[in-house]
Amino acid sequence: MRTTLRRLLAVFTALLVAAAGLLAVAPSAAADVTYVPDDWNGKVIYLSQACHDRGDTVCHDNTGCRGFSENGNSYRLAMSTIQGGSTDKLNLLERGYKVVRGNGLTRKNIANSNKVGADLHVPLHSNAISAACESKKPASRYGTHVMYVSKAGKACAAAMVQHVGASSPGTNDTRQYRTDLGELNQTNAVSCYLEQDFHVWHRGVTWMKDRDTWSWRLAGAIDVYLGYP
Repeated sequence: MRTTLRRLLAVFTALLVAAAGLLAVAPSAAADVTYVPDDWNGKVIYLSQACHDRGDTVCHDNTGCRGFSENGNSYRLAMSTIQGGSTDKLNLLERGYKVVRGNGLTRKNIANSNKVGADLHVPLHSNAISAACESKKPASRYGTHVMYVSKAGKACAAAMVQHVGASSPGTNDTRQYRTDLGELNQTNAVSCYLEQDFHVWHRGVTWMKDRDTWSWRLAGAIDVYLGYP
């Protein structure tokens, strides 16, 4: 009898540990990180990492082809755009921008962007049409989409579509007017919301994972929008 109880207790404990491990898969939000250039041009760029909170305190994730993580890719794109990738093209620090990398819940990133007085707020995301991986659909079904709500945001979106969209494999590159997103209408800074490409097709995932070769295009689009040569 005692042996049976001990075995049941061991099984119950193992189940609790496993459940805790499953809950720990989705990372919790963390503090923002600030990057300061050697020669600051006076402008602050807020890069807001993808964090799909659902009214709680956890950054839930979206996944795509071959285990693609939207949240993980957003972090890696932010780092590549800030510090540079595998090319000799200029990153944001080299262009003179102070950058704040928002690493928290969406509502926290909005508040922090307003607090630091950002000149431009850029959420970094990837897109989806369905939950399935659509490997055989035409390229015209996908592309770089940049969302905006203000006149200035429209100009920023145009620059991003032109520069980033020129590299993305999807051919349906477009800017979209949206009024239902907090990161567009609750930030003091002009905001343009980047959907790099779609993570539900293989070519889009391959390109987004190769971010080090094209992240300079995002930095260049920011330069164009803010009027730098």
